[in-house]
Amino acid sequence: MWYIILGLLAILYVLLNSIVPQQGTIGTYLLGPSLWILLAFICLFVAYKEDLSIIKFSRVRRWYLGNSPTQAGLLIGGFQVALLIIVGLFAGFGNSPYSFTPLSILINILFVSSLLIGTEVSRAYLIKRGTHTKKYTTLVLGLTTLLYVVIQLTPGQLTQLPTSSNVLILEFIGKILITSIALNLLASYLSYMGGASASIAYTGILLVFEWFSPILPKPHWTLLALVGTIAPAIGFTILQSSIREPGEHKKQRKKQKKSQHGWTTVAIFSVILVFFSFGFLGVKPTVVYSGSMNPSLDVGDIALVQKVDTSTIKIGDIIQFFRDNITILHRVVQITEIKGQTLYTTKGDANADHDPDPIPANYILGKSIFTIPKLGWVQIFIKDIMRQIGVHA
Repeated sequence: MWYIILGLLAILYVLLNSIVPQQGTIGTYLLGPSLWILLAFICLFVAYKEDLSIIKFSRVRRWYLGNSPTQAGLLIGGFQVALLIIVGLFAGFGNSPYSFTPLSILINILFVSSLLIGTEVSRAYLIKRGTHTKKYTTLVLGLTTLLYVVIQLTPGQLTQLPTSSNVLILEFIGKILITSIALNLLASYLSYMGGASASIAYTGILLVFEWFSPILPKPHWTLLALVGTIAPAIGFTILQSSIREPGEHKKQRKKQKKSQHGWTTVAIFSVILVFFSFGFLGVKPTVVYSGSMNPSLDVGDIALVQKVDTSTIKIGDIIQFFRDNITILHRVVQITEIKGQTLYTTKGDANADHDPDPIPANYILGKSIFTIPKLGWVQIFIKDIMRQIGVHA
C-alpha cells in the first residue's frame, strides 16, 4: 500500500501550496498541521496492517554513538546547531523573524511538531517498506531523499527565481537545494537505521533552534550553505563509524568503512576548497604574477584577500583593485577626498612611481590580510603548460 502514501503526499503537496495558503492564518496554522497529522496516522495504520515497525526499530548491529540511532540523531543535530552558533559568533546574530508571545509560541509548536511528525513518520514508512528485502536499499534511500527535497520546495521558490541573476541562482542552489539534499539524505539514513524516532531527533533539533531561538546567526549565505552541507556529511561519517556487524564479515566491513571515510574526507575537503577558492568564505586566494610588490609579495605567493568596508582601509594597507580589465595588488600610499568622493592612491613597493590614477572605493575588491609563500607557483606552472599546448585558462 506504499503507493497510497505516495499519492497522499502528492495530494498534500498540492493542498499545502494551493488551497491552504488561500485560507490565511487558519489554513497555515490549523488546516496544514491537521493534514500532516492525518498523514502520520494513516502511515501508522498502514504500517500496522503490514506488520511494519516504523517508529523505532533496531538491527543486528552494535551501536557506538550514544545508546541508539535516536541518541545519535540528537548528537548530530546538536553538533550542527553548535556549528551555526560558532559561525554566528564570528559573523554576528540577528533577531528571529518569529513572534515569541505565549500564543505565538503555542501555535508555532503545533505547526512545527505536526510538520516534523508527518514528514518523518511518512519517510520512515516508505523507507521501511522499500528496504524490506534490502535489495534496493541504496535506490530507496536516494529516491526518498529526492522526494522530500521536492516536497520541501515551494513552487514560488522555483517560479520566482530570476533566471537572469547568476548570483541568486547560485544562492538558491547552495543555500536551499544542496543543503536540503544533505539534510534529507542524513534524515533518510537515520530513519533507515532507527525508524522515525531517529530522524525526528535530528531534524527536530534543527527546527527547534530555527523556530524557537530568539536570536539566530546571520552570516553570508555561503557560510550557511557550507555548514548545512558539511555537518550532515560529518554526521554520516560518524554514523558509519558507529556501526559494527559481528561475524565473519567484520574485516570486510572495516575495509569498507576506511574507503567510505576516505571518500567522505575528500568530499568535505573539496567542498571547503571550492567555497574558499571562489571567495565564498569571505576570503579569496589571489596568486601574485608580477614582482611589483617585491619584497612584500613575490611572484608565486598567494595573497588572501578579504572583503572589507573601504572606510576601514588605511595608508600602508595592501589592497586588490580592478583596473583595465585586470586585478592589481598594490599598497595604499595616500587617501584623499575630492568632491565627497574618497580616492586611494596606490603604488607597488618595487615601483619607482605611484600608479597613474587614484582608485575610487567601488573599484576596490578587498584587502590582503595574509600571505602564503610560493604555493601559487603550482597554478602558474599549470597555466603555463596549458598555454603552451594551446588551452587558454
